[in-house]
Amino acid sequence: MKPRTVEDLLNDQLAACVAATEDCLAQSRRTEDDPHGHKRRNDVAYLAKLMKAFARLTEALAQLRGERHQTIHVKREHVGESRSAIKKGDKEGG
Repeated sequence: MKPRTVEDLLNDQLAACVAATEDCLAQSRRTEDDPHGHKRRNDVAYLAKLMKAFARLTEALAQLRGERHQTIHVKREHVGESRSAIKKGDKEGG
């Protein structure tokens, strides 16, 4: 069996971080038992921590590969809509 490299371990951690992010997003969208948004606020705070970990992992992988620059693309899906319109759409869409 081939010994695992540091890159393999970082990729595993990156995959775990992505999975945790997806789980947390799915949980934060369930609002039926959180009428005041307290759980959602905690989920969003946890998501922010996961995203920071994700960024650190990708930076470490890039450095390991000898890359010096990273390009990050941010996609905003609800540009131009008010927050109330977004919330209303979330409730109607599911």
